[in-house]
Amino acid sequence: MTTSQKSCNFVVMKIQITLHCPDCQSTKIKKNGRKSSRKQNYYCKNCGRQFIGNHALSYKGCHSDLNQRILTMLVRGVGIRDISEIEKVSINKVLSVLVRSNHKIKPKQSHYDKPEVDELWTYVGNKKNKVWLIYAYINSNKYFQLNYKPF
Repeated sequence: MTTSQKSCNFVVMKIQITLHCPDCQSTKIKKNGRKSSRKQNYYCKNCGRQFIGNHALSYKGCHSDLNQRILTMLVRGVGIRDISEIEKVSINKVLSVLVRSNHKIKPKQSHYDKPEVDELWTYVGNKKNKVWLIYAYINSNKYFQLNYKPF
């Protein structure tokens, strides 16, 4: 078979989903922009209700291995917004996984020989919102801990 005899076969499939209004079950629906979470917003012409389409088609928050992937990315230094974008979940989902995993993080030892501790205060947002930053660094095993306290 020569190069000119090769052919490519493509199959184009179109999936059509009929949306129903959650209140009146009408199918008279039109698109009405996007929400801040970039999900399609719809408007019911019958009752005037605004709603987002079927969440089950796009929401991945209930997948069992998702929490582990989020924690792995957090440990590797990936930002919260980046994780949200990569995994197609909300920022609140990433934050809830981070908060729930807090109890699992324990210091490697209870006593350290020569910790290096420093502190500073700074503003967060505006000058009325002063915050103390306190951090400790253990040079022998590269352990780092950061705490903050509002004034």
